[in-house]
Amino acid sequence: MSKKKDKQAEATAPADENVVRVGAHPRASVSIRRLRGRVGLAALVLCLLLSLRAGLPAFDAVARSLLVGIAAQFVAWFAALLVWRHLILGELLAHREALEAKRAEREAAAQAAAAGTA
Repeated sequence: MSKKKDKQAEATAPADENVVRVGAHPRASVSIRRLRGRVGLAALVLCLLLSLRAGLPAFDAVARSLLVGIAAQFVAWFAALLVWRHLILGELLAHREALEAKRAEREAAAQAAAAGTA
């Protein structure tokens, strides 16, 4: 089989619906995008100001600032992914506990109703 067919087979492979993905979480994806933009711009501006105050030529200061901004954006992306993974796991555990508590209440009510009719 050719490499092109392998790639097409991988692209059309069905995704596991039981897998939780950070990209599929609506608040996480928006938050990560926003954080990446803000951190990248803040790092770019801060590096540019510090470079110009240090006496670097404008071209070198801008080039260095662009590299720092890009690097900061990737670091922020990685950190945000780690944080959101833990937040999503916490949300899932809290939801599971709430479902288990509701199920226990229903079972207790059913047992009480069965005991009351017997």
